[in-house]
Amino acid sequence: MQRAREDLVRGEARAARDRLRSLVDLRPDDLEVRALLAQAYRQDRQWPEAGRWGYLVESAASPREREMFEKHASRGHRRLTEARLRHLLRTPRLAEIADNSGRALLRGLPARTYAHSRGGLVIWTRCRVAAALAWWRWR
Repeated sequence: MQRAREDLVRGEARAARDRLRSLVDLRPDDLEVRALLAQAYRQDRQWPEAGRWGYLVESAASPREREMFEKHASRGHRRLTEARLRHLLRTPRLAEIADNSGRALLRGLPARTYAHSRGGLVIWTRCRVAAALAWWRWR
């Protein structure tokens, strides 16, 4: 972890990210590694990834970064489920890496849905379009 910190100080965010991603796999519940990984992505202006690694800790990611991560992670899905979040954050225990605001996000996950829009029009997935067409023909 010290080498990753040194890489960040030198401005070598990519090297730091590589080191930290392997550390996340070894220590999935280490909040310091996740905060450093968010910082490394932030240095490279990859806001959705910064929001990903700081998602459940209020001080590790800004609200805008979290919002960008949610939008990116729910692409192709109607909602961001707890199972999908466990996969994306590479941890089997979400509550252990969450602070109070993160736990509030987890409690609110079942009720949140994401409509992706471009120019005010909702982008439908193929199955939704097929279902809408079938309903229209049946009508």
